[in-house]
Amino acid sequence: MMDKELLLYNYFSNQLTVQEEQQFNELMKTDMDFKKQFDFENNLKQVIRDKESDNLKAKLIGFEKEINDVPVKTIPRTNYRKWAMAASVALLIGLGWLGYNNFSGTDYNALYNDNFQDYPNTVYAITRGAETDSSFERAAYVAYETNDNTKAIELFTELKETYDSENVSFYLAQSYLKNNQLGEAISLFNEVVEERGEFAPQALWYLSLSYIKDKQKQNAIESLKLLIADARYKKTEAESLLDELE
Repeated sequence: MMDKELLLYNYFSNQLTVQEEQQFNELMKTDMDFKKQFDFENNLKQVIRDKESDNLKAKLIGFEKEINDVPVKTIPRTNYRKWAMAASVALLIGLGWLGYNNFSGTDYNALYNDNFQDYPNTVYAITRGAETDSSFERAAYVAYETNDNTKAIELFTELKETYDSENVSFYLAQSYLKNNQLGEAISLFNEVVEERGEFAPQALWYLSLSYIKDKQKQNAIESLKLLIADARYKKTEAESLLDELE
């Protein structure tokens, strides 16, 4: 597994690979020290982004003083050193001494994670009474609902070859997005948008999130503007997200 400090650095600088992102998410769930260090650095990042220069310097110096004033015996030595290092790095960043691009640019990972939620299965009702139904369609939606993304992609792809519908394309795109296959997701969401059917506005929202996750800022801005103009789905959220990007 990658060194935890480097994993945090890659997260905050928007450089996580798909494998590293999986490691990061697992550590956030299982390693309390890792999560505490992430929360600490993330809070400092928010201060850096939101405060004006003079206030920023004062607050960061205060953070560093609080860290230095904590008796070492109250915190395990290894954790204390990590936290103190994080504060020092953040201080240097805030004063403009390091080119840590996440603090001066768009935090794509945070924008995506704060706004992404699985779109529910609204097409195929999966009930106990239908358990004997062995169709590809049922199996595809079961895989989707259980986040078995690889299987969902396989089944929806087969469905698309025999029954090419807006629904199939939309949920196949969702499965690709959840599986971090962004190029495939973007292509299919665009296909759904162009059909201008029932799922077009939803596809615009998830297309925007796909662009954000792929760090395609201008494309995300354009798709969010189209979603806002359409006004049928998540208009308020799209406006808020657009403000963050612009």
